[in-house]
Amino acid sequence: MILLADRHIPWLDELLPPDITLHRFDGGRPPASLLSIAEALLIRTVTRVDADLLASAPNLKWIGTATAGFDHVDVDAVRAAGVELYVAAGCNASAVGDYVRRATRDVRGEDPLASHLAHRTSIAIIGFGHTGRAAAEQLKKLGFDVLPYDPPLGLPATWDDVLACDAVTVHVPLTFDGQHKTHHMVTSADLARAKWRLVIQASRGGVVDESALKAWITPGIRDAVVDVWENEPSPDPELVALAAIATPHIAGYSVEAKFRATTMCLERLLSVFGFRFSVDRETMDVGRGTTDNRKPKTENILQSLSTQLKASPTAETFKKLRNDSPLRSEAE
Repeated sequence: MILLADRHIPWLDELLPPDITLHRFDGGRPPASLLSIAEALLIRTVTRVDADLLASAPNLKWIGTATAGFDHVDVDAVRAAGVELYVAAGCNASAVGDYVRRATRDVRGEDPLASHLAHRTSIAIIGFGHTGRAAAEQLKKLGFDVLPYDPPLGLPATWDDVLACDAVTVHVPLTFDGQHKTHHMVTSADLARAKWRLVIQASRGGVVDESALKAWITPGIRDAVVDVWENEPSPDPELVALAAIATPHIAGYSVEAKFRATTMCLERLLSVFGFRFSVDRETMDVGRGTTDNRKPKTENILQSLSTQLKASPTAETFKKLRNDSPLRSEAE
């Protein structure tokens, strides 16, 4: 079996059985020469799967995305091509929760009583799926009062309840139609009405209207943490400068999350193609962050990434920081 995989998906060499031929590509669209022979494709969000790509891969039987979201995949086109799609749902939930806790703590500072985000701050969580629930668990550890908001799940909170909170963190997919579309679901009108003193955008670029967010920010009074951007990998330089923390779409990037995503995808892939899947103890230790080649960070990696992105808010810097920066280990 021939597997074509993004080169930034780790641990494939350690986990794949020898009967599988692995070819790597450098994100984005894979080369036509490799697509033409691939039987399986393993991607991240930077690879967009559409009818044109599928037409270039006549032998393709399976696509896996080592991500929790799949808005980069044309699901209808995949279904029409008779290809199986696997999404590693929930793989990065704990990493996103860890990011939200770290970022909120950093914005609040060392003394909660002296901060505009006091100890008993109320925070609305828009989207209460895997990542929203993980964020809630972490924010409760900081003493925050959590309000889940998710109409598709039938939760009772209203949009007015959300606007009345002291802060908000966003954890929904990006959708453009339907009853619960999320594109620009946070608008300038919402920001004008809201009592928020902090907005955390760690879902998908475009859920929060970036132009409105730029006009709303007043550093130290109304702050924003932005990890996802409308025109990735080209972040808005003005918003990068204004944000309290600006990071290159890495909220879900931790040693543990990457290991979980890879193993989830491989378990399904190898099952489909009739291979046995197992993880030995040494590789499990790697997955826990003890021997990862990129040396998991324990210092304040969010501030470090933000400082670097603010110094050079370009697509090149964004991609380099996202792909090559050391992974962090999640806090216990």
